[in-house]
Amino acid sequence: MKVLNFLRPENGMTEDPLYYMNFEKYENTVRDCYFFMADFYNDLLSGNYDDKEKIVLTLEEPNSCVSFGPSAQIHEKADKILTLCPYTAELFDNREFVFFPFSEDWIPDEKEKTIDVSYFGSLPNAVPWQSYIQNVFTNYNFRFGHYSMGNVPRCSYADKIDILSHTKVAVVHGLWNVIPHHIQALRDFPKADQNKALTHLDVGLAPQIKSRMFEAAFSKCVILCQRDPWNPIENFFTPDKDFIYFDDEKDLDRKLEYIINNYDLFDQLRENAYNKAISNYTTKHFVEKFLL
Repeated sequence: MKVLNFLRPENGMTEDPLYYMNFEKYENTVRDCYFFMADFYNDLLSGNYDDKEKIVLTLEEPNSCVSFGPSAQIHEKADKILTLCPYTAELFDNREFVFFPFSEDWIPDEKEKTIDVSYFGSLPNAVPWQSYIQNVFTNYNFRFGHYSMGNVPRCSYADKIDILSHTKVAVVHGLWNVIPHHIQALRDFPKADQNKALTHLDVGLAPQIKSRMFEAAFSKCVILCQRDPWNPIENFFTPDKDFIYFDDEKDLDRKLEYIINNYDLFDQLRENAYNKAISNYTTKHFVEKFLL
């Protein structure tokens, strides 16, 4: 396997998890193929890699399922597409639903939990996440990190994992911000009318699996997840056994206060999520399940 990780450092975002999956260490153990990652679309379509099997890891579906640009053509050019969207995967023969891999080299040592609550990532517009940060998180010792906002903006990937390893509760979600002027292009994508991920476009909601739920599990946080119409986290973790749902700001506030003040009661839940992660969701497991 030849790993083609088309990250663009000149575009910034060097803290992106795609820099740290470490697939390269398995290049000599996997079948002969090209493995495309990150901003690969134009390279995949270039014709420069047509001499062997082309496998694509796309972490952007369903938001990249639009009818314009190179992303609209990958289902025609790639031999196999590994996608984080279960609903898109079930509609195309050459797609397979996968998990977000976390390199075993980055699993943190167990740390003292000195930070109450953390959240990393953008804020969904269709639910009041800005209010969650301002009205709930600020009552605690919290960390909020993003490329351009929060009290730990642009922290390195190593710093993010270190923060999570010291965090009691990681608040997460499985949503993405629907861009209004992309809605028609999403509806024009092949089989869009059958895609369960695209049923709530009019209200700005769609599911997307990101690294945050896995990073939280590997860091032994209590995972507190926003409930939504799809709940994609349940493809990997079990509610009330590995993580806990919250429904709205009032529920978040109530549950966060209880968990932080009774943290020992959630030791087994944290262990369950951690054990499930280290037994199933590392880069090594990804290679063995999808690339051998």
